[in-house]
This record gives sequence, C-alpha cells and structure tokens, in this order.
Amino acid sequence: MFGSRILYPKMKLVVWILAAIGLAAAACPRLSAQLTPKQIPQEAIESNELQRFEFEFPSMGTLVHITAYGAESSGLETAFRATQQRVNELAEILTDYDPASETRQLSALAAQTAAKVSDPLWEVLNAADAWNKKSDGALDCSLGNVTLLWRKFRRAGRLPTEEDVQGAKKLTGWASVGLNSKDKTVSIGNGQIRLDFGAIGKGYIADQAYLVMQKHKFDCCLVNISGNMRCGLPPPGKSGWTIAISPIEQSGQPIQNVKIANQAIATSGDLWQYTIVNGVKRSHILDPQTGYGVAGPLAVTVIAPTAIDADALATIGCVQSWEKFSKLIEAQPELSALRASRIESDLEIQRSSRFTRAF
Repeated sequence: MFGSRILYPKMKLVVWILAAIGLAAAACPRLSAQLTPKQIPQEAIESNELQRFEFEFPSMGTLVHITAYGAESSGLETAFRATQQRVNELAEILTDYDPASETRQLSALAAQTAAKVSDPLWEVLNAADAWNKKSDGALDCSLGNVTLLWRKFRRAGRLPTEEDVQGAKKLTGWASVGLNSKDKTVSIGNGQIRLDFGAIGKGYIADQAYLVMQKHKFDCCLVNISGNMRCGLPPPGKSGWTIAISPIEQSGQPIQNVKIANQAIATSGDLWQYTIVNGVKRSHILDPQTGYGVAGPLAVTVIAPTAIDADALATIGCVQSWEKFSKLIEAQPELSALRASRIESDLEIQRSSRFTRAF
C-alpha cells in the first residue's frame, strides 16, 4: 500500500489516507482542452478567506504534488481523489515499463493493422508527431529501444558498446509511425519499434490533472509532477506562482525565480539522471541522431501555455543548439525559454527575449 496525504491549513495533524497501488481504471469524463478560469472574488482575497491546501501521492516513480487555494475544505478531498485517479489511469496507459500497457502493446498491434487507440494515447501521439515535425526530429518518441539499452547498462554500472547503441538505434524511427486523424488510428511500419513518451507524457498528465482540479472549481491551483508544472490563477494577493529554476549541478543554487499564472513550466536536463561516457557527462535525454545522451551539464526551462508543450520543448532545447532552438521559441509569442550550461568552469545562461530576468 502507498500513502497519499492531505495537508490541511492551520492544523498540525497530517491526515494519511491509504490508497491501493492499482486504482480502478473506471472511465472518467473527458475534459475539454481548455477551460476558462473564473476570477476569485476580490472580497474573498481581501478578507483572507482563501486557504492553502496541499495533496501529495506517488505515481510514475515520482511524487505528484498539488497545491490549491479555496474558501473551505468542502469538496477538496473529492477533487484531490478524482485527480489522483485520473493521474494513475493515464500513467497506466502511457507507461513503457508495463508490457500490458496500451503504449507497449501498440507497436505490435499497429504493425499488423491500423489500430484504434484511446483518446489520451491519441492526444499524446498527435502532440509527439507535431513536435517531431516542428523540431526537425529532435523530439522522437520512437527511441524506446535506445532508452531501454541505456537504462539497462546504467543500472548495471556499465556502458554499452557502439555496436549495441547502433543496433538499438536501427529499431527506431518516427517516420515509421503513421497517424490517421480522421478515424484516430495508428499504423507502425516496424513492429519492433518501442514507443517512449518520457519526453512528453508527464507534461500531458500534469495538464489533465489541472483540468480535473478546474472541473471541481479549484481554479487557483498548481500541479507539479517531477518539475512539470501547470498552474491556474495566482495565489491570493500575488501576481503569480513563484518557481525556482533548479541548478545544473546538485551542489548549486537555483538559477533564478520566475512567476507564472495560467501557464505551464518544465525543466529538462541531467541534474539527476546521467551517465559518464569517456569523461563526458551524458544526459538520459537522447539525441536521436547519435543514440547517445546529450552532453552536459545542461538544463533547459520552458514556459508555455500547456505542460505537454513545455515538457516537449524542454527536451527539444536540450537536443538542439541554442541558435536553432531559440528561433523555434521566438517564432511563437506564447513561449519563452532559458538554457543553462557550463563551458569549462563558467556557467552560461541564455534566455529568449520574453523570458523574465531574475527578481
């Protein structure tokens, strides 16, 4: 049994509510892609009626943390539980660890015939396809076999050979994945391709968790899944949610703070997951061209309207050069990005024109 907890305001008591490892996969109502947030009444802010609530539970090998403001706790637990169920339902669909998941089974099925997929999987596939095209292949969710190879050797404390890497790389290629938007079916030319949504999946799930909270009338909330964040209205009396951008090295200080509201933010890099190859720090984020992790230390932070876009773009920013990536960011007015890297002993910070400076 795993524990999930609700932290109530102005109380020392932490209420623990046990939840089963496998939540029932009962169908949840499908939410619209965008809900218009309501304004918090000014009198509620001025009278300090809104209180802060927090909820935390394990999923996808990490912790999902939700912060919400409300006038009272009525309906809060229902909202949190509905969000937890939705997160676990989506995680079961998108995981590449479980052989029985829809994602894992899709390659073999879609290699034989055009396969109909669930709405969540379709939405992720569609976003993955769009960003693959916009990034000239820098985002490639067909790299599952290469990811599996590096995961296996990293756990064993060894390095794969060049032959191993190139062999796994032959079993990739997003060009083999065909999407038919008319009937939402998928065809895959190579049944040995293994899909991996590690560069986009948590962002998608953060968006869906946020929409569940909105559906339950908690418009002032923030969902955080391993650094993939989606937020609504700012906390009472604030201009935004304050987010500290993590350093590129474990002993470092946050690079800067930013404030966001009704937006999403994500950071990708090699702070915690990496392999040393021939003296070079290599991220778990793979370069589709080489089959190796991108060289670090490196981290890219992106602010976007949705977490799925921020998640995908943060990965793209690690793979592409700043010169190329910044053009992609500048071309879309709702996007901004920061790239942190180390050149010899110097920390280099590069920001797009719309990325707010430290405050």
